[in-house]
Formats: sequence, structure tokens, C-alpha cells
Amino acid sequence: MSERESDYIMKHSEEEAMRLELQAVALSEIIDQEFDAMDIKSGMTILDAGCGTGALTRRFAQIVTPAHVTAVDFDPLFLEHAKAIAIDEGIDNVSFESGDIDNLKYKDEMFDLTYCRLVLMHVQDPVKTVKELKRVTKKGGRVVISDQDDGGVLVYPFMPKMMEIWSRYGHWAKKQKMDRYIGRQLFSILSQAGLKSIKIFLFPIHRTQENSEQLRMFMSVPLQIVEGRKAELIEQEVFTQEEYKIAIEEFEKLMIDSGAFVMNTFFLAIGEVP
Repeated sequence: MSERESDYIMKHSEEEAMRLELQAVALSEIIDQEFDAMDIKSGMTILDAGCGTGALTRRFAQIVTPAHVTAVDFDPLFLEHAKAIAIDEGIDNVSFESGDIDNLKYKDEMFDLTYCRLVLMHVQDPVKTVKELKRVTKKGGRVVISDQDDGGVLVYPFMPKMMEIWSRYGHWAKKQKMDRYIGRQLFSILSQAGLKSIKIFLFPIHRTQENSEQLRMFMSVPLQIVEGRKAELIEQEVFTQEEYKIAIEEFEKLMIDSGAFVMNTFFLAIGEVP
């Protein structure tokens, strides 16, 4: 299976589309570092696999122009948003297409660079997915995978109930074939897929009360993930309504704590097609 609707456990909704755009803003510092590491040049042909609402597709397009960026997702709502935003921003060197990243419709060796961000955690066979990206990437080109690992999350003051709920959610998600600890596996996955000269970059990001708005935005990303499935998670007894209420109270206390500190670590893996 692949990054199809059955694998992507986030809800397909207007709220999820908005969350994806907010996530790109909240993580803009990390995205800036990723783009520096990728060293993208004008004229490069790029595939954005699992593009969501196209926040990064649009950025690729602005850099590589006049070359073209192809973006693929399985969700028609996300693609609709992606097309509309690109038109609003006057970006015309992109195409947003419906597709399965495990069975791409493109010819072999078609792109200079293929990119996949926060998608690999959702697929059942990450090595198979990366092999398919490798197939459509030119020899000497690069396959780039960006993902995260919940092992890199630090929060102070500690929020016992919130972190307990997040841990339970992670175990529940694992049963749904979502791996929130995939970051540490990326070198192995790219190696098994046959890529060479693999480089791994770690990008920690933290927020404090030095900028309370950024702190709230950053912390809102995981909160919205759980909130979007709260009814289902309560029904499946992952947590109770009362436990969730306590967790939200902890969250609000953190937001006004003068010593608040939160950190997450993102992984970027770049492999060359031999």
C-alpha cells in the first residue's frame, strides 16, 4: 500500500487543509534549512510527492523557474486547495496531479530531484516508496526525504497528561500503520532502496516565551492532530474526555509559563541515484 487514503490517518477536511498550511508557517525555520541543504537551482525539474496543499511546491516553483515542478497527492480536496493558492499567488510553472506515490505514472529518470515531506511515516513499506521515487529520478539526481521522530520532542514544564495522551496516540497511530519514529530509520531506508552518498541532516527547532505567538503556533500543530480525531480516539478508548480536558489545561498553563520551552527535531535524508 502507499500514501493513499487508507494509509493517511489524518482526516481529509477543510480543517486538515488549513492545518497543513499552518504547519508550513509554524515550521518555516526548518523548511528554510532544508532548502539550503538541498541546494536547489534554477532550471531543475522537481517532483513533490505527497504535496498536500502545495505550500512547499510553490516554494520550489519560485526557485526553479522557468523549469516546471510536478506535485502529486491522492487527496482531491488538498489538490483543489493547492491549485487555487498557486493561482492566487501567480505561480504558473506547477502542475498538481492525482497519483499514488508507490505507483507513479511518470517515466524512468524524469526528475532532477524528488522530494517527500512528512509522508513516509504514513506508508506501509517505506523502502518500496523510496525505490519508486528513485525510479523516476535521473541518474546522479537526488531523492530527498524529510520527516520527524517523536523521540526528539522535549517539553518544559513537563505536561504529564498531555504527553501521556500523545504517547497513547503514537501507539494507536502505529496500529494504523503510521510510524512517528521514522526519522531515525531514514538512513537505513534509503540504503535499502539503493541510494548512495546518503547524507542525514538533523534540524532541531525550539520555541520559548521570547515569542509567545510562535510558541503557541508551534505547539498547536500536534494539538490539532489529536483534536482532529478526538471523537474517534475517545470512542476507541485511547483517552477519556476528562483526560483530554486535563491535558488542555496543562497546555494552557504552558502557554503562559515564563520558562516554557518546547523542542522537536526534524530529519532530512538526501540520497543520490547511482
